[in-house]
Amino acid sequence: MKNLYLVSLGCPKTRVDTEVMWGLLHQKGWTLTPDPEAADAIVVSTCAFLQSSIEESIDTILECADYKAGRCKRLVVAGCLPSRFQDDMENLKASLPEVDAFLTTRQIDGILAAIEPHVYPDPDGDFYLARQTAERQSFAYLKVSEGCNRRCAFCTIPLIRGPQISRPIHSLVQEARQLAESGARELVLVAQELTGYGSDLGIKDGLLRLLDELEPIDGIDWIRLMYTYPWNFTEPLIERLGQGKILPYVDIPLQHVSQHILDDMRRHVTQEAQDRLLRRLRQIPGMILRTSLIAGYPGETEADVDELVQWLREIRFDRVGVFEYSDEPGTPAGDRPDQIPLELRTQRRDRLMAAQQEIHAQKMAELIGQHLTVLVDGYSPEHELVQQGRYYGQAPEVDGQVYLSYESCDRDTADIGEFVHVEIVEANEYDLVGNVLD
Repeated sequence: MKNLYLVSLGCPKTRVDTEVMWGLLHQKGWTLTPDPEAADAIVVSTCAFLQSSIEESIDTILECADYKAGRCKRLVVAGCLPSRFQDDMENLKASLPEVDAFLTTRQIDGILAAIEPHVYPDPDGDFYLARQTAERQSFAYLKVSEGCNRRCAFCTIPLIRGPQISRPIHSLVQEARQLAESGARELVLVAQELTGYGSDLGIKDGLLRLLDELEPIDGIDWIRLMYTYPWNFTEPLIERLGQGKILPYVDIPLQHVSQHILDDMRRHVTQEAQDRLLRRLRQIPGMILRTSLIAGYPGETEADVDELVQWLREIRFDRVGVFEYSDEPGTPAGDRPDQIPLELRTQRRDRLMAAQQEIHAQKMAELIGQHLTVLVDGYSPEHELVQQGRYYGQAPEVDGQVYLSYESCDRDTADIGEFVHVEIVEANEYDLVGNVLD
């Protein structure tokens, strides 16, 4: 038996890449083990978006390298870390001599040769279709494209993952069918810029065309859009939200509202255009709006923060993530001399989060007494005897949970991927508690 220990760090896109590598190895007889000491090979799928994630990746690699003194014979590092340093690969190899092979985000199909040098993948095969999840899940991410053509001044993604390459619709549909057969009831579409899907292939309204092909798939009940951007957000796409299986839920990373900051960030969007889009989206019944913001960007003033706080109170986003700006080497913003002190970045982040938490708590309290359809995810990692799930307004892994009580019905559990009807009886800042009615 060939045992594999697998570590995945970072975002859902990295998770998809990890599951593809696992699927390719599984086809060749490898078995997952939760114990690194029992592993014949270890694969670390890394993140390198920020300096903090680079440090986490390196720490994880060094921890895994300790196991090479035992049974493990191959340590492979894949993903964003090798990609970010691919122009300085010799130094990366020299600094991590314990690693046997490095694979960039564009080389994940090379995992077979990296672990078993005499084994090679089918050069004409669609390696994404080998993807396999480690366990049954109620949802699955569907990565529709790789890379990004935008050049936002703060972002390292184009340096790491390269220009946008959209996957063909037929490949995505086939993968989605396989995910449905494995038990996924929700598809979460992810990309670096989801609304730009298909533009590099010359497909007009690419995301709409993809949704047309995904919606008829048996077994899929919810389709969620993450990482949509204000560019290419057309009226036909807006009209599709909340219809059929397409959830009235949109994640739009807007980053800021002050126009001079948007210009400095090279966002190529106006404050007026952002607000116009948000007002239009709010017209859709039941719409849930999520965004992410950056606090402490170079040149940001206290007046800009005041404007952001006021904007949050006006728009009343349902979900917001606020991140301290990170001055990344190699980015235009990272090379600016007017960096804001880290302590001040943290203070501004905390102020924005406090404003949003007040709004979010109010919105959560408004759900008490409502009857919602909840998709069961399984047992809670924090409360091993309590099941948890999500209503449509909660994206997996980022938006909180509904903790389920069965005291109001004649059952005491539900299967992963099952939908249950729930009355919400309690709410806090992030999570809900609901009684299952049937």
